[in-house]
Amino acid sequence: MTTALIVAALAAAAGWLAFQGRRETRRLHLTTVEVPVRDLPEELDGFEIIHLSDLHLTGYGPYEQDLLRALRPLPARVVAITGDFLGGPIGAQALIPMLMEIGRDRVVFGVFGNHDYRPPVNTEALARDLARAGVRLLVNDAAVVTERGRRLHFVGVDDPHTGRADVERALAAVPPPQGHEREPVILLAHSPDVFPDAEGAGADLILAGHTHGGQICLPGGFPLHTNTRRVGRRFSAGLVERGGTPMFVHRGIGTSGLRMRLFCPPEVAVIRLVRRPGLQQPPSEPR
Repeated sequence: MTTALIVAALAAAAGWLAFQGRRETRRLHLTTVEVPVRDLPEELDGFEIIHLSDLHLTGYGPYEQDLLRALRPLPARVVAITGDFLGGPIGAQALIPMLMEIGRDRVVFGVFGNHDYRPPVNTEALARDLARAGVRLLVNDAAVVTERGRRLHFVGVDDPHTGRADVERALAAVPPPQGHEREPVILLAHSPDVFPDAEGAGADLILAGHTHGGQICLPGGFPLHTNTRRVGRRFSAGLVERGGTPMFVHRGIGTSGLRMRLFCPPEVAVIRLVRRPGLQQPPSEPR
C-alpha cells in the first residue's frame, strides 16, 4: 500500500470517528436500573428516582428538547441531578426554564460538581438560579421525601473532586427514624471519588456522575480516561457494588473538553428501589 493510500485511509477513519463522535453526543439513551435495598419498606418497593448528571448546558436546542420529551412520560416524582449544570455562560439563560420543566410535578434535588466552581460559572449566581427553578441544593445536607406514609432521606455532599465533600456532616443531617421501619438513605455526589468515604457509612445507595462514562471509550464501553482520583475504571459507569454499598455512576447528558462521545452515549437513568435480592442492570435503550 502506498503512502498516499495509507494517508487517505487514516483521513477517512479520522473523519468517520469525528462524525460518529459528534452524532453520539445526541443519541440519548434511557437506562433503567433496579437496586435492591435492605429492609426496604413494602410501601417503597418500586419507588423510582430520575437520575441526571453533567448537563453541561450550553443553550436550548433540539437535543435539550429531546431530553425534555424523554422525561415527560416518566412517572417518577423525584429527580436527582449530580452536578455540572452549566457548560458556558449562554447555558445559564436556558437553565431556569429547563429545570422548571424537568421539575414540573416533581421534587428536584441537586449537588454541585467541579465545573460549578470553575470560571466562567458564577457559583453564587448558579445557586440562586437553582433555587428560582425549584431545585433543592444539598451542600453537605439532607432532605426528606415522604411516599405512601414512608420516608426516604436524600443526602447531598459538596463536590468530592475539589475536596469539598463532607460525608460525615451530610449524614449527620439525617433526622432519626419516626418508627421501627428503616428509612432508606440515598446519597448524591458529583464524583464517584466519594465512595471510599461513603462506603459502609450508612447510605443505601450512592448516585454519582462526573466521569461521563469515560466519554471516549473503546468498543464495549471501556473508558480511556475517567478523571477520577480515588477510584478506578470499575467505577466509571453503571451500577457497581462493594462492601454492601451500591453506587450508580451516570454517563452524563452533556460533554466537556472534546464535544464528542464514542461507544458511550448520554443517558437518562431511572433508578428503581426494590425489595427482592439481586443486582440487575438491563442494557440501555436508544430513545
